[in-house]
Amino acid sequence: MIATRLENAEISLIRKLINKAPENAINLGLGEIQFPTPELLLKYAKEILNDGRIHYTPNAGLPELCEAIAGYYNSSHAENICVTVGAEEAIFATLFSYLDPGDEILIADPSYPAYKTIIEMLGGATVYFDLDPQNDFKLDKNSFLSGISDATKMVILNNPSNPLGISFSQDEIEFIFETCYQKNILIVVDEVYRELFLQKRPDSLFERNGNIIIISGLSKSHCMTGWRIGWVISNKPELIKPIITAHQYICTCAPYLSQKVAVKALSAEGLKANEAIRGKLRSNRDFILKKFNSFSQDIYILPNTSFPYLFVNLQLNDLLFAERLCALGVIVVPGCAFGNKGKGWLRINYGIEIKLLEQGTDLFLRILLE
Repeated sequence: MIATRLENAEISLIRKLINKAPENAINLGLGEIQFPTPELLLKYAKEILNDGRIHYTPNAGLPELCEAIAGYYNSSHAENICVTVGAEEAIFATLFSYLDPGDEILIADPSYPAYKTIIEMLGGATVYFDLDPQNDFKLDKNSFLSGISDATKMVILNNPSNPLGISFSQDEIEFIFETCYQKNILIVVDEVYRELFLQKRPDSLFERNGNIIIISGLSKSHCMTGWRIGWVISNKPELIKPIITAHQYICTCAPYLSQKVAVKALSAEGLKANEAIRGKLRSNRDFILKKFNSFSQDIYILPNTSFPYLFVNLQLNDLLFAERLCALGVIVVPGCAFGNKGKGWLRINYGIEIKLLEQGTDLFLRILLE
């Protein structure tokens, strides 16, 4: 009875681990910063609720929110935007709009696992290009080129990367863009981690010309995962138009309340709230790095450029270690959940209150000694 498209689809390994964890487990695995939404935004939401007028919005989003998003990218074309129910729906709506059965989509190995599942649910084929774990996950250009065929429709980039916490270099970006331009391959860039930078905010690839679609949202930057606000934007209106149509029939529109709060989040005042979140993440990162660096066991931590993940190599079976740790009440994600090149690594999310981070890190290191 089940639809063929779902026969091989399963919940992610990340969610399987979370579901198996004991009650009150310390969650260093879920891709969520576990701080409260900034008070500024909560207060504004209460004002909107007190007004009582919560309605549908235009399919593409509230005009004032589209204007705010366009302003964030220094664009004057608010019509080239579709506001979505989180970046996840933006990914789905984009793939739904452009992917035909048999099309091939290039994605990085390792990368966010939802890309592969959605591609295959829609009848497409996932083709991986390698990020080299022996070279701090730099792009393997030969692997990228060899993955391209006559059936290649799109490449999806996650920049900064989940799970790696790194961004593509300028040379890597130039190589990918030039290759895709020559072969007329659509480029989709998931930038949802862009505001969680360590030193310098990475440039948005929106600034480039060509067949480019940018996906982002507020879940990570403003601790708004539960509010479900994302968007799709492009310099080319013809690339966004079909996504707005698909979005209408997927969910009609993103929630009115969340859209109104998103306008405040993208204001000058709201963007300052992100600075406070990054400050707290920096303190947590300093804490966990100090713990790991003082540990006698050889732990390699990938040098990264963004919050809130550490990608670490312990030279052990990542899945077995994560399962054992999970049973004892600490959740981390094995690198194999993100692709073959992630095997032997673990993703640790330190975006959690410091007391829990300290407890989780202590147990992690104690198990590693056994």
